[in-house]
Amino acid sequence: MKLGGQDPFFSQFYNPILVLNPAYAGAAHHPRVSAAYRNQIPAMGSPYVTYNAAYDMPVRLLQGGIGINIMNDVQGTTINKTSIDAIYTYFLAVSPDFVINAGFQASYCHRFLKTADMILPDGLDATGIYIGHTEPIADISKGYPDFAVGFVMYNRIAYGGVSMHHLTRPNTSYSKNYHQPLPRKLTVHGGIFLSIYERRLGREALRLNPNLVYLHQAGFRQVNYGLDLIFNYLRAGLWFRHSPDFALNAFSAHFGYEHDFFRIGYSYDFNVVDPWRTMRNMGAHEVTFLLKLEYKKGQRANFKAIKCPKS
Repeated sequence: MKLGGQDPFFSQFYNPILVLNPAYAGAAHHPRVSAAYRNQIPAMGSPYVTYNAAYDMPVRLLQGGIGINIMNDVQGTTINKTSIDAIYTYFLAVSPDFVINAGFQASYCHRFLKTADMILPDGLDATGIYIGHTEPIADISKGYPDFAVGFVMYNRIAYGGVSMHHLTRPNTSYSKNYHQPLPRKLTVHGGIFLSIYERRLGREALRLNPNLVYLHQAGFRQVNYGLDLIFNYLRAGLWFRHSPDFALNAFSAHFGYEHDFFRIGYSYDFNVVDPWRTMRNMGAHEVTFLLKLEYKKGQRANFKAIKCPKS
């Protein structure tokens, strides 16, 4: 039996930012806690659900930041994958207004295969009716290390980066007699903040935030692009997901609220390809949350690097 797929991806990639690129660890210059929940194709009983939680902070002695990222990806009733990432990022201030971050990530991943709900060929009769397996199949688990690297560069209004996950192409096969390397994943991303209106002495401001994300993993390639409109604390946007031949696969509507110390967002992905577009509730719900933890008075780290605008 052969299964195929790709790494989970969040439409609101800027909240669970360490999933996108490990080079963002500590880039906000204050501690952060983030969480994300994605429920894909809920009409089928929520077979694909992804959870994420992360914490990152700057460390002055290391001239960079550290972070920990935890992901749990549930694929139906049979496959469950959990990964824990430890991240270190180095900050390089090229000039007072330009910074490059280099992030390094070491992970431990554990995959669990539950066989109780699996239907294999030996459990079917000649007419294709399920009659049960002749022998019970035990559940299977597999653990392996994984590594990633990323780079981010930014000034006060623009940012961009590249990351490569699964550097060593770890063997994910449950069998000792079969080698199944995990394909490397390349991510290229960038964005900019465009100020349309800003009142210097008050909080009123109107900004546009266009972004582009390109993903490439084995035979899977995807282009995500969109635009957020930010007015004071409110954020709303529309995002599109394309295949490389410019065929539109889905679009996502996003709404969010951002205060001085937290950010929360909700989005829904609409599938526009057959047969999903003719069926109700075949998209994906996503909820994200980000909490900014300020230092106590007198404890703020003084970094030469500027704060990343996406933080």
